[in-house]
Amino acid sequence: MKVLDSYTQTILRGEVIHGRQIGRTIGFPTANLHVNSEVESYLPKGVYGVKVHHDNTYYNGVMNIGMRPTFKDKKEALSFEVHILHFNQEIYGEQLKVDILFFIREEQTFNSIDQLVQQLNLDIEQANKQFLH
Repeated sequence: MKVLDSYTQTILRGEVIHGRQIGRTIGFPTANLHVNSEVESYLPKGVYGVKVHHDNTYYNGVMNIGMRPTFKDKKEALSFEVHILHFNQEIYGEQLKVDILFFIREEQTFNSIDQLVQQLNLDIEQANKQFLH
């Protein structure tokens, strides 16, 4: 896992919008963000360790920035999805601030949902180790 050098202190702001709700069906609910910025021009697609600011509280999380190749959307668009650790609230329509702290891995396609779930668990484990430092 590498710490972001030129991306350190990258902050995203966005409104939580409805997605396809696939994450919640596999045990990893995500807040899908509508981001008004040009982040896609300099952030590599992949998974990041993040701090999420919501309602005057910071939460750790993992965020995927990418095209979600495992689920092959009909409309290919860059997505910003954050799984907020230890968080279970309905926040549709609310604004989140997300501080991108470190890069975990590049975006990849998985052959099965089981492989994706295994990797998500590893991503969270990696992120938790980094959050402790």
